[in-house]
Amino acid sequence: MAGNVVPRERLREGVVECPLCGRQIAAPTDHLLAYSTAERADVDTADAIKCPACTGVTFVVDPSDEG
Repeated sequence: MAGNVVPRERLREGVVECPLCGRQIAAPTDHLLAYSTAERADVDTADAIKCPACTGVTFVVDPSDEG
């Protein structure tokens, strides 16, 4: 896996490191973003996660999305 992505499985585990700044994101589910019709982003509906340290946005991918 390369680039600005985080596997959804890492969100489920609750251990996410920002690929932009390298810092671990504490409580990653508090920083999820959804760019869809979902009212609230959760681990299953999130499209991205925002790093509170560097304010960068990283996309969430499913295993089938990874090449």
